Amino acid sequence: MPIYEFRCGKCGKLFEELCSSSDRSKSVPCPKCKSRRTERQFSVFGMGGSVRSSGASCSSCSRPSCAGCGH
Repeated sequence: MPIYEFRCGKCGKLFEELCSSSDRSKSVPCPKCKSRRTERQFSVFGMGGSVRSSGASCSSCSRPSCAGCGH
């Protein structure tokens, strides 16, 4: 089951919820205020800041690794 991020329209709380594909159309209650005025947010998935273990240089700059350069 995928994890989705939600924002409450009443209190503004951001939270995550496990939802099956059949639950996607159902409203998810806010864990803080119990409101059902919640909406799914676009999740940002990133691998930024990871250090390459191969020792290969960064293809985007001249550093020996991407640690600290944001690539």
